[in-house]
Amino acid sequence: MWKKDSKNLLKINRVVFLIFLVGIGIGLSLVISIFVRTPPSYYEHTGFTLGTYCRIVVSSKKGSKTLSEIIFNELDRIYKKFDPNNPNSVISKINTSTDWVDLDEETFVLLDAALKFSQITDGAFDPTLGNLIRLWGFDRISEKMPTKIPSSNEIEEILRHCGADKVELDNRMRRVRLKDGVTLDLGGIAKGYALDRAYQIAKEVDSNCTGFVEAGGDIRILGPKFGSRPWVIGVRDPRKADSAITYIYLKDGAVATSGDYERYFIVGDIRYHHIFDPRTGYPAVGAQSVTVVAREATTADVLSTAGFVMAPDWEYVVLEYPRLGGSVLLIDQEGKLHRSTSFSIYEQAK
Repeated sequence: MWKKDSKNLLKINRVVFLIFLVGIGIGLSLVISIFVRTPPSYYEHTGFTLGTYCRIVVSSKKGSKTLSEIIFNELDRIYKKFDPNNPNSVISKINTSTDWVDLDEETFVLLDAALKFSQITDGAFDPTLGNLIRLWGFDRISEKMPTKIPSSNEIEEILRHCGADKVELDNRMRRVRLKDGVTLDLGGIAKGYALDRAYQIAKEVDSNCTGFVEAGGDIRILGPKFGSRPWVIGVRDPRKADSAITYIYLKDGAVATSGDYERYFIVGDIRYHHIFDPRTGYPAVGAQSVTVVAREATTADVLSTAGFVMAPDWEYVVLEYPRLGGSVLLIDQEGKLHRSTSFSIYEQAK
């Protein structure tokens, strides 16, 4: 009798124990769901546009893959619209006209911003160097790097057909007219603008999306990694392709770098690159790269270009650019680092 009852008791205890385990499991599941949320997964989309390779990393509850495609299509739209080598682009239409050209609102705002940035940077950023870029052979991105150095006479002649003062912008009629054979090239601002548009489009689709958009090393943050962590971005060593000279940590905003290592050729141990000094007509000297962190990618893009041109006056760049909305890391020709105090903040992991 005792043995039989003990067997039944053992069965009951097992059932109770199983119920206890199930209860613990349910409780743990509730705790995990409440306090330990599964981090979002990211979808990565890559493609060629804006004259470079672009990378979109995004997480969205409304469809990460779909959102990445929407973002890429917007980048490509802007590239085709403002590419001076595209005969159907608005820039080609302006460059080939000798009369006033009516502008849509987007083109007017971007061109107006380019001219104002040119004024703010004392001409270090110049959106009218289309003729000079073509003379040096840096206008065709898909072709081989040029190897011929233009003569001083050719450069002098071309500089007569450059300058923001040769662009007439009619604010009332929203139109533009170019003088003295000047041609526009918005390459120093259009990429940043495209990244800002990518951010705007992404947030219109899903205000809670996170991730980043990268175009040729320039990055616009869409939102913190996993909703709370900073994205870690390496600032490339200009003379070591696979090495980072420092790291920055961003939860929002943008970063852009202008360097002499992306598009260049070497003749007689001299490096000739695609970032020109509007005053001389030759590639700017004084820096290997300039990195700028700013709230908007447009600002970072422009200031990194202008900062590269103004590199010999690095003290001015480091001290003044934060007032224009940009934190700066300038690497001079000897490889020495010059940074604004505000840039150092981004180098600290938080």
